[in-house]
Amino acid sequence: MSEFEENSPNWYESFEESLANADCEINASEFQGVLAGMISAGLKQSDDKWLGTILEVANDGQPLSEDGARQLKKLYIESHKAFREQEVLAPILLPGEDYPLVDRIESLSLWSQGYLLGFGLQLGDASLESPEVSESLQDISEIAQLDLSADDSEESQVALLTLIEHIKVAVKVVYLELVYKLESVDVKPAVGNDTFH
Repeated sequence: MSEFEENSPNWYESFEESLANADCEINASEFQGVLAGMISAGLKQSDDKWLGTILEVANDGQPLSEDGARQLKKLYIESHKAFREQEVLAPILLPGEDYPLVDRIESLSLWSQGYLLGFGLQLGDASLESPEVSESLQDISEIAQLDLSADDSEESQVALLTLIEHIKVAVKVVYLELVYKLESVDVKPAVGNDTFH
C-alpha cells in the first residue's frame, strides 16, 4: 500500500471538515479529483497559479481557512509525489472503509467528475493524440456517472474495489502518456552532444 493510500482516510476526514467549515460546495474527493486532473494534464508542482484556479471552480474564488489552505497545499504536494512514484497507481482521495458503501461510491463518482473538470481546465484547447488517453478518459467519464444505489453486500464491496483499481490504472495511464513521457524526452541528452571534460 502506498503512503498516499495509508493516509487517505485521515486526510479525507480532516480536509472534508475544513471544506465544510468554508461552506465549500464540493467534497474532499471531488476537490482532490480536480487537483489530480490538473496534474495529469501537466500541472507542474512549481506552478503557483493552481490554487487560484482550483478555488475559483471549487469555492467561487473564496479562500479556505488557514488550516484548509495548509491542508490543500499538503494534498497538492502529496498528490504530485504519489503520481511520480512509478510503481504506485494514481492517488485518489476517498473516505475509509468505515463509511457506508453508497457514500464511497458517491465519492468515487464525484472524484471522477472533479478529475475530468481539472483535466479540462489544465489542458485547455490542446488536442489529444493518444488513443490510450482518450480511452482512459472515456472510462473515467463512465465512472463519473455511476448508479449510486447499492446494497452493502460483499459483492458490491468487491465491485467498488475493482472500480477504484480500474480508475487508478486509467489515471496513471493518462499521467504516463501526457506528463511522464514528455518529461523523459526533456531530460535525454541530445544525440551527438556528449561532451566529456
